Amino acid sequence: MVKATANPRTVIPAAQLYAILLREFRKRRSPRCANCRIPLPFYRESPDDVSANWDIGTPASCPKGCDAVIAELLAELWTRYDMEKPRE
Repeated sequence: MVKATANPRTVIPAAQLYAILLREFRKRRSPRCANCRIPLPFYRESPDDVSANWDIGTPASCPKGCDAVIAELLAELWTRYDMEKPRE
């Protein structure tokens, strides 16, 4: 039996997820910062029924607020997307 969830996520390949993260980060980051980069997403087993199955590396601290922008992006995109499970 498949469990129905209130917010089903779209399952996408890692490359597509990274492209979305990158596009959204570029839209939202401070125009005064050209140094920060969005970390690559990586697959992980979902710890529970409501969490996404991916995460990113820890972003560097940024005096212009890029790290906060990345945290906001994660909070938003974790509810929308799951990553395709890598082939073994």
